[in-house]
Formats: sequence, C-alpha cells, structure tokens
Amino acid sequence: MYVCHVYALDRVYQLPINNWRLPRMGTAMLKHRLITGPLLSSALIALIYFDECIGTTTCECGIVFQPGLLIAILAMLTAPLAALEFGSMATNLRIRCSIPMLILSMEAWIVAVYLIPSHMQVEKALAIFATILVLSFVLTVFMLARGKQLEGVLSGASFTVATAGYVALGFGLLLLLRRDHSAWWIMGIIAIVKVCDTGAFFVGCNYGKTKLIPWISPAKTWEGLIGGLAAASITAVLLASANNHWLVNEPKISLILAAFIGVLFGLLGQLGDLLMSVFKRDSGIKDASTVLPGLGGILDVLDSLLIVSPIAYWLLPSS
Repeated sequence: MYVCHVYALDRVYQLPINNWRLPRMGTAMLKHRLITGPLLSSALIALIYFDECIGTTTCECGIVFQPGLLIAILAMLTAPLAALEFGSMATNLRIRCSIPMLILSMEAWIVAVYLIPSHMQVEKALAIFATILVLSFVLTVFMLARGKQLEGVLSGASFTVATAGYVALGFGLLLLLRRDHSAWWIMGIIAIVKVCDTGAFFVGCNYGKTKLIPWISPAKTWEGLIGGLAAASITAVLLASANNHWLVNEPKISLILAAFIGVLFGLLGQLGDLLMSVFKRDSGIKDASTVLPGLGGILDVLDSLLIVSPIAYWLLPSS
C-alpha cells in the first residue's frame, strides 16, 4: 500500500492508494481535471492547427501579420487573467499593485514582440523593450502615488513590472520561436512539459516516498520527478521522430538530442512549478485561482512553460 499526501492550507491528508487507484480526497478534483484538461488540449491543438494554416498573412490594407498571430492573441487574452492572479497574491502580501498597469505592461510587451520585424536591428529591439520597461515603472509609480499615499509605492511598482515581464517575456520567446519554426513545435514543447507534470503526479502518488523539497512543495517526491522526466524524454523522442518524418521544412533532430531535450525541459518545467509554489506559499494560497476547474489558475498552468520557453528558444536548432 502506498500513501499519497494531499495538502490543504491548514492540514495534511494521508490517503491510501492501491494499484494505481487515485485518492478519494482527490476524486472530485481529478474528475474536473479529466474534463478541463482534454478540453484545453483540444482547443490548443485547434488553435495551433489554424495558426499553422495562417502562417504569414497580408491583409487588404497592406499590413503583414507574422507567423504566430493566433498564439499572440491567445497570449493577450490570457495575460489579464494572469495579472489578476498576481494581483491577488500582492493583496495577500500587502503589496500595493496596480492591476491596470500590470495588464497594460503585459500587453505592451506581447504586442511589441509580435510586431517587431525580424530584420530589425537588435539594438533597436532592445531599445523598444527598455522603453516599455521604464514607462511601465514610471507610470505605475504615479498610479500608486495618486492617492497621496506614498508608502509601498516602490515595492508595488517593482512587483508590477517584474511580474509583467515574467509572464509577457515568457510568451514573447514562444512567439519568437514560432517565427523560425512550425506552430507544431510550440505544441511539442507544451506537450513535453505537461506530460512531465502528469507523469510526476501519477508516479509520485503511487511510488513517491522521498520528499523532493518539502518546505516548498510537500507533495513532490524524487520518485515522481524521475517518473516525470522519463515520460518527458519518451515524449520528446516520439515528437522528434514525427518531426523528422512529417515536417519536411523543419530541422531534423536526432533521437539522442531529443531525449536530452525532454529531460531538460521536464526538469525546467518542474523548476517553474516549484517557483510558482514559492509564490503561492509566500502569499498563503493553494492555487493561483479557480478559473480552471481541477487545474487551478492560469499561472498554475503556465508556471512550467514560462521557465522552459527561454531555454527552448536558445537550445532548439533554427530553420
């Protein structure tokens, strides 16, 4: 008999598991997850498919839309929800945070990454991002100071700009990766990360005994981590094989490199999950929100991907 630890905010439940049966305490959550997960996956696959079909598009007025238009729209729709969740954390931490500026900063960075042409000089692109950074910080300071209460303005402005950049630039690097590669590569990155999460959950619940970092995430175990990394590596090898056979315009990836990429992305994804656990524990909450039944909040879903996207951009071979 194995024991799966389910952690609430105020107590720990020890629940027996036999032969891969899931804990009763988590049955309702699992049902919600089994509904929400496939629905989100199906919607994402449809979005990736249409984004691949659209590619580079020129509208009647002469504006050229670069690859990744639908992914950029999804990022812009998701950003306000992530901002609200960070705002809730700030409230619990008694940090003054400007939600409007948090949303505006995220949207500005995402739009800038998408619209900046590929041939623009690096110095000019950096100047655009630096301008957004400075303007976001200054405007946030004055937004927080307009009520004649100056206490906490610096910490609030710093929190606003830092969290906005964390989310927006994670999305932005995926958009840059989309310029050079098929939209299915983005889907592949997401699949590797989420398969690692799923593998770690099932293996950890059934065989987990050795705690990973209990003061950050008490439910994570070394056994779960190893199981998740193995699942991610296998997934990456299968995806690389599919890429080599069907995506003829994309760079070929050796299966050995794919196995390494799977382990690395899985490891980074777990690091992102632990990072979000630090944020949530610091602010005294279990989930970022309940907007996605069974999965938590937007940040609970994005936490792994936001850490993986920078490494994916630099590591994956260019076309």
